[in-house]
Amino acid sequence: MNRSLIKVALWDVLPPVAAYYALRALGVSEHFALLGASLTGFARTAHVGIRERRLDGFAAFMCLIFGLGLALAFLTGDERFMLAVKSVTTGVMAVVLVATCVARHPAAYGMAKRFGADDAATAARWDVLYQADPKFRRVYMVMTLTWAAALVTESVVRIPLIYLLPVDIMAGLSSALLIGTLTLVAIWSAWYGRRGEQAATAHHQAT
Repeated sequence: MNRSLIKVALWDVLPPVAAYYALRALGVSEHFALLGASLTGFARTAHVGIRERRLDGFAAFMCLIFGLGLALAFLTGDERFMLAVKSVTTGVMAVVLVATCVARHPAAYGMAKRFGADDAATAARWDVLYQADPKFRRVYMVMTLTWAAALVTESVVRIPLIYLLPVDIMAGLSSALLIGTLTLVAIWSAWYGRRGEQAATAHHQAT
């Protein structure tokens, strides 16, 4: 799961950062460089969705971030506020993740099948375990809540940095925070999910 998710995160996050610094190197203002970065990210994510004829949860999340960035670029002239919208979006995403747990359909299970299942047979085996073993379901409940906590933490850390550091630094650091958070939690999720699957499989076979 971790490699696939990290790859998606890098391809969705790095191009906008590269676009920002390329535009700044060409003498473009911070405001319009952020506008170009948001447009690059939105266009890239939308292109993948159209090409694959689907928009999964992570891609939709990134589209929301870049779409809000574009809207704020036109509505405000405050570069720092444009950067702060990432914290708002990740905070909202954390609330959505918690809501999936309340609804007893933890989002981490769908993400695990999307990014971690090697083939249809693996996904089918997980579905059997998910229906049969409460402990296996609890693994993804814990995983989803951990993702929510990580996103809230990332969101809270970003806000003071935006107003303490120069925009040119935060344009890259803001994305680095998101990539770092996704990477660390993805690595942990892969280990935790694998351990939960092994325990559930052993229990299911024993019974």
